[in-house]
Amino acid sequence: MGTLYFITGGVRSGKSSFAEKWAIEKKKSNVPLVYLACGVNTDREMEQRILKHQQDRQASAVEWTTIECPNSIERIINQIPQHSVVLLDCLTTLLTNEMYGSHEEKDQYIEEKIYQSIVQLLNKVDVLFLVSNELVSDLPIDSKDILTFQKRLGALHIRMVKKACVAIEMTAGIPVVKKRGPNEEGRFPHDPI
Repeated sequence: MGTLYFITGGVRSGKSSFAEKWAIEKKKSNVPLVYLACGVNTDREMEQRILKHQQDRQASAVEWTTIECPNSIERIINQIPQHSVVLLDCLTTLLTNEMYGSHEEKDQYIEEKIYQSIVQLLNKVDVLFLVSNELVSDLPIDSKDILTFQKRLGALHIRMVKKACVAIEMTAGIPVVKKRGPNEEGRFPHDPI
């Protein structure tokens, strides 16, 4: 089973840039570097965010293979080379797409489906960086759909952190370690943002 690094934080906290730099550091010479992009271009702001992430990877000193995967990540696992270093960005978007996408699959099995897909992915790759947004600490909103979403995301976060060897919360571009496995030397990429 591969090693899971879980990185969460608020919107624009620097978590994706941090994860990209760390994935590059974890990459060994001939190991593929794969970016699973879950974002969907739904409006101007999302279009700009997707474009920035694409430009960051293109400007990188190493080659990234990008796989667009807004939902059902289990369907693309066969496309990922064995022993890859993979960055999935992001769990929040993946859950959003699964819950509110065109297929409107809102049943209680979405959380389990996503979890099992990530476990399947971990069984194939050497390293998985899983980026997510920290939304469960927000004030409760008087909306059944949003509360359901927050509960599912929070439950996924708990399950992912249990599997992770390192869990980090990005705060204003600074990585705050919440969990560190005994074999982790604690070295993080320089200049997180």
